[in-house]
Amino acid sequence: MDAGKETAANLTASAKAGLEKTKATIDEKLELMKAKDPAQKEVATKKKEERFTQASHEEKEAHARNAATKEAGKAGNPTGIHPTSGLPGQGTGH
Repeated sequence: MDAGKETAANLTASAKAGLEKTKATIDEKLELMKAKDPAQKEVATKKKEERFTQASHEEKEAHARNAATKEAGKAGNPTGIHPTSGLPGQGTGH
């Protein structure tokens, strides 16, 4: 994975986490409006916080996976020479 692909994948992970956090906030607001007592409101807030934590955790995992994939791609072709055909007229990659 090159730097551009890693950046795009990281942006996607961040956008997904942001969307999940927004959904959690909206759900919390709906539950707060429906809640009749403070205990229900506290449960709604706690759910939102858990969803925020989960979204952040998944985002960090995705960033780590993307970085690992990028590094693995570098290790697979350390010299930067692309293998080519050994057929006559096709070059040997050297």
